[in-house]
Amino acid sequence: MSFEKVDQLIAKANKQLNRISLERRSLKLAIRGTFPPKPGEHRPKRRYIALGIYARPDTVKTALARAQKAESDLNLERWDWNEWDASSPGSEAESAIAIATRFSEIKRGTIKPQSYDANYREPLAALPDKPLTEELIRSLVLSRHPANSWGRRNDCMVYQALAKHSGLTINLSDIKGRYKPKPVKSSALPSDDEIPTIWESLKSPGWRWIYGMLATYGLRPHEVFRIADHKGIASETGKISILDDSKTGARDAWPLPDEWRYQFDLKNVVFPNIRIEGRNNQELGERISQNLCQQKVKKIPHTPYALRHAWAIRSAVRGVPDSIAARWMGHSVAVHAETYHAAINQLQHEAIWRRANQLGNSI
Repeated sequence: MSFEKVDQLIAKANKQLNRISLERRSLKLAIRGTFPPKPGEHRPKRRYIALGIYARPDTVKTALARAQKAESDLNLERWDWNEWDASSPGSEAESAIAIATRFSEIKRGTIKPQSYDANYREPLAALPDKPLTEELIRSLVLSRHPANSWGRRNDCMVYQALAKHSGLTINLSDIKGRYKPKPVKSSALPSDDEIPTIWESLKSPGWRWIYGMLATYGLRPHEVFRIADHKGIASETGKISILDDSKTGARDAWPLPDEWRYQFDLKNVVFPNIRIEGRNNQELGERISQNLCQQKVKKIPHTPYALRHAWAIRSAVRGVPDSIAARWMGHSVAVHAETYHAAINQLQHEAIWRRANQLGNSI
């Protein structure tokens, strides 16, 4: 996290002070000067006094007001250590939302924006303007999401990190639960025979191209807007590269089946008429779902994500090893197995068995 702007504002604020100065000490603001002796001391002493205010551009003005109050108390000889000791660290519990605000700024600088939006933004925004305590965190976790859900697990991860950052020692493992992604049901997925028919039914060239890309490459919906170079679609292999600002970072994706590249005319890139700039991955994915799965006029009989699920099962049926398919899809082998193996139906199992016996140990 850069404090360049904060330090500039502090230097400007100090021009309005005479006897003391405003300074940044690590993440917080303090005043420095020569102050009257504390009880038990015999002479004035030059020292820092913590203000309990985090160093951010929007807090420097507040810190300056405190510094001016301190200078006024000195000039009028009405200094009271009972008042100023209340500003020392730990003397007053800081609100959970204040800690979350500072923590979020630091976290934004250490992870990808899409990861922050997906995991941290909403749980941190849910914290109240109350002191951060173990009781508050536990109560919030238990009230927000059901046991063994992804939301419960994510909340525990976020709030555990927040507590550690604030110096609060807690252990949420007893309420974290055991989340597992729901296995995909094959009955909810379009078959390889149905997909070209659905593609043909779409009237808009832009949404037809989107549908074809999702089906052929098994992309997450937002990833159709995160392709490094569309020229790869027309290359010998059809390999495309997904940019680093996708959900799980940069990777290569491959067409399966390859003939759909030509059948769906994917080399002719046509984006639908929607705004892309300024929208994050989640917003782009929602926009695709809204356009392809409108409530009143449903354009496709499944979710856009079902095409990704169908691609994963197709990869297994066609003999692509899990380790390779998982890499092409941009997730772990464990997620791949947990999510998709249960969706392989009896006919697909038979196709895999026949292929295994035809190819021996080559797959």
